Amino acid sequence: MKKILIIEDEKPVRTGIKDLLEIKNYSVLEAESGAEGLKLAKEHVPDLIICDIKMPNMDGYEVLKRLNKNETLSSIPFIFLTAKTEMTDLRYGMNLGADDYITKPFMAADLFRAIEVRLSKNERARKSSLKPQAVIDETEPKKNIEEHLFVTEGNKPQFVKIHDIECITAFNEYTNVYLDNSKKVIIRKSLREWENVLPDTAFIRIHRSTIINFEHVERVEKFYTRSYMVYLKNIKQPFVISQRYLSKLKKKLFF
Repeated sequence: MKKILIIEDEKPVRTGIKDLLEIKNYSVLEAESGAEGLKLAKEHVPDLIICDIKMPNMDGYEVLKRLNKNETLSSIPFIFLTAKTEMTDLRYGMNLGADDYITKPFMAADLFRAIEVRLSKNERARKSSLKPQAVIDETEPKKNIEEHLFVTEGNKPQFVKIHDIECITAFNEYTNVYLDNSKKVIIRKSLREWENVLPDTAFIRIHRSTIINFEHVERVEKFYTRSYMVYLKNIKQPFVISQRYLSKLKKKLFF
């Protein structure tokens, strides 16, 4: 029986979701605040978390940030609950690592579909992590931007040109490597190990879980007071970057 944690300060909404999930034979945990939700998550390690964005004291963004700092909890599928009026803030949440969102009010079928998709993807990712889809020599010296990396995806060896790597994002003990041909490979290599290999003449870390190739930056837009959005040429979803990291990026781009 899959275990789902609901973090929602409005009791009618929380109870309604609980009743729906129990019809589908899910085991349900309830929390009326972000702090209580984090406590339950640590104690029970649910299979999926549904969390409201707007809550007093600790909002859904902060809940997700704290989950991301916990090695055990960071890989739990996370779905935001959001009102239509909050849609403009949703991109920020997705960039923090949320897997999906449900807009209130919602249909029961939409809720079930979102949960089933995320649970299924997480199960596939778990099985995939048992046998890496791609491996790479971790003893490689620093590379030049025009060099190639030799990787093995499944049983198929291939060379990947470093210049063609658009960005790299953390995925548990693995990393997702996005190429400019819209292809993605999973490699058992940490971001720290990538930083030791990739040339700093083209790559920069813009988040604790993201490295980008700044030669592929298309534009930068203001987001919040102290944050910005970085758009890469072949990736639709922009990355949120703080003012501190933006200063470092600007030095790479213009100096």
